[in-house]
Amino acid sequence: MDTRLTYLLTLLPPLPPLGETPLLSLAEVLILLRQQGGSDLELLAGLLAAESPLQHALDEWIVNPPGSRVVPGALPPALRALFDEELVAGVPEEVWVGVVRQTYLELLSEAGRRLGSDLLPRWSNWERSLRQELARLRAGRGDRDESGHEPQQQLDARLEVALAAWSAARSRGQGVEELGAAMAAEAALDVARLAFLAGETPRYSFAMDELVAYLLQLRLLERHLRLDPLRGRALLKEVAAL
Repeated sequence: MDTRLTYLLTLLPPLPPLGETPLLSLAEVLILLRQQGGSDLELLAGLLAAESPLQHALDEWIVNPPGSRVVPGALPPALRALFDEELVAGVPEEVWVGVVRQTYLELLSEAGRRLGSDLLPRWSNWERSLRQELARLRAGRGDRDESGHEPQQQLDARLEVALAAWSAARSRGQGVEELGAAMAAEAALDVARLAFLAGETPRYSFAMDELVAYLLQLRLLERHLRLDPLRGRALLKEVAAL
């Protein structure tokens, strides 16, 4: 048993329900990780710490015109390479954003394989499937994929619940209710994400997957608290948020 993981998972406080403030921030928890040493915990901490500057960079590049954008420095090279004016020019915004987020999920999945975490690849695949289904619903393609064929694999039941809740909230997004519906739709997705993570890893295993589940759930809780009205208005148009 890895004594670092045992120490961390014993030390970390319980996570609150969605909408409440965690006792320790993700930044504080990542400091604790790094204090334990080891390239594995540094890799995990680095990828999770990259999410906030990644979202900030996406927002900046979407809002600012070409020529005034800054290439973000606090990102892994694979992500930083996507913030290229020539690459972005002529590409629909939603396509470029989708590529950036897909790359981040691939980095998480690869990190899972290096860390011996089965949960990170499973989480990345589940989140990818959720985004694909949201894109299909937004495009009005119903239950057919981009080629017009029926999906070959039945959706995870938790995905079905998330999509149904999202659709119900989004359908109320008309006129003055648009912002509230957007926030409700995103909250429904976050509830499903948290349920997936909680159901995938047993507690008190003191294994890498338990730590990964804790960090991913903490990340979702903090992201939910950071949502503001301007961000909320964009949620109905995005494929999915990080």
